[in-house]
Amino acid sequence: MKQRSSPLNHASAPRPHHFGFAGQLGLLALAGGAPAMLAASCWVWQQTWLIYPKLLLCLLFGLAWLGAARAIYKRAEFHLQTIGNLVEGIAGGDYSHRLRRAGPDDLLGLQINQLVDGLHRQRLQAKEAMSLVDSVMQGIDVAIFAFDAQGHLQLANPCALSLLGQPSSAVIGRLAADLGLAELLNADTGQLSQHVFPGAAGLWQLRRQHYAVESAAESAVEGREHTLLFVTDLKQVLRGEEMQAWRRLLRVLSHEVNNSLVPISSLSDTLRKSLASMHSKQVDANNEEELADLDEGLSLIHERAIHLAEFVRRYAQLARLPEPHKRVFDLAGLLRRLPTMLPQARLQLSLEAKDSPAGEAPHVAALPPELEIPFFGDPVQIEQLLINLLKNGIEADGAPLELRSQLQPLRLTVLDQGIGLANPDNLFVPFYSTKPDGGGIGLLLSRQIAEAHQGSLILQARGTARGCAAILSFGNTHQAALAGQQTSD
Repeated sequence: MKQRSSPLNHASAPRPHHFGFAGQLGLLALAGGAPAMLAASCWVWQQTWLIYPKLLLCLLFGLAWLGAARAIYKRAEFHLQTIGNLVEGIAGGDYSHRLRRAGPDDLLGLQINQLVDGLHRQRLQAKEAMSLVDSVMQGIDVAIFAFDAQGHLQLANPCALSLLGQPSSAVIGRLAADLGLAELLNADTGQLSQHVFPGAAGLWQLRRQHYAVESAAESAVEGREHTLLFVTDLKQVLRGEEMQAWRRLLRVLSHEVNNSLVPISSLSDTLRKSLASMHSKQVDANNEEELADLDEGLSLIHERAIHLAEFVRRYAQLARLPEPHKRVFDLAGLLRRLPTMLPQARLQLSLEAKDSPAGEAPHVAALPPELEIPFFGDPVQIEQLLINLLKNGIEADGAPLELRSQLQPLRLTVLDQGIGLANPDNLFVPFYSTKPDGGGIGLLLSRQIAEAHQGSLILQARGTARGCAAILSFGNTHQAALAGQQTSD
């Protein structure tokens, strides 16, 4: 049994356990050859030869005996050292070496090579499984936290980091209590939980799963129990179901209402024309007054039928929002066009500084004219979204407006100086509006556009300042999509 040439084959340091086994084989070879050596020596001395030939033959027999024992010892030591080097390479993750079999009956070499091949396949499968798990964790929209037995955070996927509002380097290794997650680790997973994270707030579904991790100093039985915490944002799921219900309802209403409005509008218009022709004929004073009342009533029916048809047409947009045609474009260039498009907003474009201290008001400056902000999305829909937010601020008597940009993570904030939020709970309820001429779909359509671009839209009071802040955020999911698109381009 021989081995292919490799650095592992020429280790010079002897191994004590190899030498012991090889030495035992050498001693056994000496003991096994001793009777033959004794018999040969007796036979030589019984001959009538001279003394010198007898001594020479005994010396040759002795050298052959010792040489055979040494050869067996060296051969055993070589094979054991070769196998030891191979095992050492496997332990270090090197599966490129194999034993070269001496013949078809060399079962040991065959079995060792099969073992190395099997371990190599298992390692490749483990790497593929870990790569798959990592891809799933990076792309899944469920926040995943992994804690050790002492409650230190060991792992957090991008969605989890987005909730914490911090990079991985700032949270890994910290206690759950320091991150504000101790309550979730002990919460009842059978109920929905209200929780405010630094990066989001809402209604969450919690799931916990325990797994054992064995360290080098622990046995498999004594492996310490770690905890996986899954946090699912139910707000987005429920909102999707809500939108699907509204869309189905709108389709039915649009169909049924339009089927009734078309004949009503047509008949009322026909009757008005008939009344107009009757006015040209000779009628008495009483009939003329009645005809005037009928004409006024039919005019009102015709007018309201037209208004109702327009109402249904506008709200049917909720059920027909097209899929965005996404591409990479310069968001900063789009922002610079907005002041010209809406001069009544008296819009100021500003940029938050990256080094703003935590807990203090952000440092802002005018948006640099040379700045470019790559964005992966539909420029038409994003422009419509921003126009809707600016119009809301204008209609709330909030001019002048400010559109503040933050780059990492990407966030756009529209700040107005208006009357604020009258009823925050109904902001995104379809058809609800506090404005006399409001339709109640602008904010809802805006939020749909934001979510179609892996973003979110929230409206909140400005705190100590007067007015409202509309915050448009794009997290890690959008950044990953942008990076992937730029790479493919």
